[in-house]
Amino acid sequence: MAQQEDVEFKTADSVTLRGRIYKAKERGPGIVMSPGFNAVKELAGVPATAAAFQASGITALVYDPRTVGLSDGEPRNDINPFREIDDISDALTFLSSHASVDARQGVGLWGMSLGGATSLCAAALDPRARFVVAVAPATEYTHDAAKLSNVLAKAAKDRESRVKGNEPFYVPMLNGKGENPAGFNLGMDREAGMRLLGMQDEGDSLRGALAPNHVNRTTVGTYRNLLLWNPRHMWKYLDKTAVMFLVPENDHLIGRDAQLKHYDLLPGPKRLHVQDSVGHMDILEGPSQPLVHQHQVEFVRDALAGKV
Repeated sequence: MAQQEDVEFKTADSVTLRGRIYKAKERGPGIVMSPGFNAVKELAGVPATAAAFQASGITALVYDPRTVGLSDGEPRNDINPFREIDDISDALTFLSSHASVDARQGVGLWGMSLGGATSLCAAALDPRARFVVAVAPATEYTHDAAKLSNVLAKAAKDRESRVKGNEPFYVPMLNGKGENPAGFNLGMDREAGMRLLGMQDEGDSLRGALAPNHVNRTTVGTYRNLLLWNPRHMWKYLDKTAVMFLVPENDHLIGRDAQLKHYDLLPGPKRLHVQDSVGHMDILEGPSQPLVHQHQVEFVRDALAGKV
């Protein structure tokens, strides 16, 4: 049976993050894996991808981002990509010192959706990262302009209320129609959103969330943070880091062509794979999973060998 270890580690600002290490059979390279928006480590094919790295001799660390799942951080489910970038570097510090990892052989980053974009930024700022695998990176978010003024008004009122000591105001990530009530596109078409919600049953303790420890809500202030999120200016600092873009052909968050424009901005060694017939939420699952795993593992091996 593959060896796994539940772990926890501290960030520079003393927040405890919790995750799981998929330990390779022999000491060697490592990879830090960050899930997507308000996602826990068990969602969207992340565990299977970690196991694929593990089987190829690469120790993988998957973890719940701050304020999400088993990790600490307040307010709960307050998604801030800028803080998550720093946390990725702290996760890299933790993994590099783990007994299963020989940092001299190389450590790198992997991220899905928002985790893909934050991992790219972390690598741009942290030269210890030898490579980055960005799966459907959420490099920008679109929103319903008609709803924005109301969302920002609620976010401002929420901050005013929290200054007075009150709890934050929350909104569902997906409502009963499979839509984001704040009007932000989170990468799921209505069909995918309803499919996820169909897996959820608040009356059943085993199906009360979209995945173990997942909560289908975020602070309203989260969308204020997303409005500030546009990290393309960071790509120019990835001139020495090997980067892979794994792009879904039918991505409803950032279209394929938009992702390719971000890929073209990368100045350093890079590799692209566009997976046909998949969307933002299912690129790591389904019939194409073995092929997608193969492309990622081959890229990491080549990146560590300087062959990208």
